Amino acid sequence: MEKTKKILVPIVTPFNADETVNYDMLARLTRKVLDEGADGIYAGGSSAECFLLTQEEREKCLETVIKAADGAFVVAHVGDIGTKKTIDLAKHAEKVGADVVASVPPFYFGYGFEGVKSYYRDLSSAVKIPTLVYNIPVATGKGISIKELEELMMIPGVDYLKFTDSDYYMMERVHTRTGKFVYSGKDECFLSAIAAGADGGIGTTYNFMIGKYLRIWDSYHAGNVDEALKIQKSANAITEAVVNAGTIPATKYLLRLQGYDSGMGRRPFVPLKEEAKAVLEKIYEENIRI
Repeated sequence: MEKTKKILVPIVTPFNADETVNYDMLARLTRKVLDEGADGIYAGGSSAECFLLTQEEREKCLETVIKAADGAFVVAHVGDIGTKKTIDLAKHAEKVGADVVASVPPFYFGYGFEGVKSYYRDLSSAVKIPTLVYNIPVATGKGISIKELEELMMIPGVDYLKFTDSDYYMMERVHTRTGKFVYSGKDECFLSAIAAGADGGIGTTYNFMIGKYLRIWDSYHAGNVDEALKIQKSANAITEAVVNAGTIPATKYLLRLQGYDSGMGRRPFVPLKEEAKAVLEKIYEENIRI
């Protein structure tokens, strides 16, 4: 039977006080979100501070997640600045049992579209499991056209798209023309994305309020759009406070309030200020039960 894969949590990386990875807590977090209803895990992404981890840490984190997931659907983000390291991480992911490999486009050097296309072609041909293209213009600093995104999605082996943008006309066109599985990547626009045809979602705030996104999904698909919008507005109130405070540190702080102490973001992230914590606590308490 095919694994369910519509709502995935991009699990954070917990750290000890000395900034070493807390692998025991990572396993606990993985079980937490799966037990709360997530369909699977998106491992090693930006929510996991992947670019602040060593290659050895990235590999061990993935192994920890796959073991704790106990057969649930796992997408392994293997993206990096260059092709060779990405392929090394992808081959490891395939070896240890990931279902899909994912990657942001290669960044920093401005490779151009042909460079990006060759990167995904090389990645997808290096493994037998499917590849996910991660479209996130705000992080890569460069937009992409509908035609270019369609070209990437038609590379052999590319079966999934994570769309972290709010141009849902583009998302709908690419989805309709390619028929590939599309994840919404903007938490605050989850309802808008599924209304435009997204097949599922992946978002940082799912770490501590996965239940809201499951309820938005169920309400929308049951035809109760008003209820779905009410829940989305409540989730957005929390998301706004999280973004204003700093997404990674704030996410870890809210997990700590839930009994899952994941430490702080690895430097150069700085600790949350007390006033930011107070705002998060208030807005979280006001909205989490809606």
